[in-house]
Amino acid sequence: MSLSLSQTWIILGVPLLVVAAGLFVGRSRLRALLGYVVLTALVGLFVTIPGGGPSAVIVGLFGLAALATGRGTHLDDAVPEHHAARGRFTTAGPR
Repeated sequence: MSLSLSQTWIILGVPLLVVAAGLFVGRSRLRALLGYVVLTALVGLFVTIPGGGPSAVIVGLFGLAALATGRGTHLDDAVPEHHAARGRFTTAGPR
């Protein structure tokens, strides 16, 4: 049984893109690496489907945009996670 391009988008493409987007939230190198792995798998999936070339390019552009914003690179080290910087918003004394 072979899936058409639209079925592949509905069954695998959209859910995996949502998972990848969720992995890029925050500034964690490990989550970003997993996000790139998911996007790479999606590109590989769409390359193997007849007519899936433009879809592979679209998914690849999401990965390129994530890389351009510095997700998973040394730029993540300069920005603290939201939970690491929340101490300044409390009434607790300095650490």
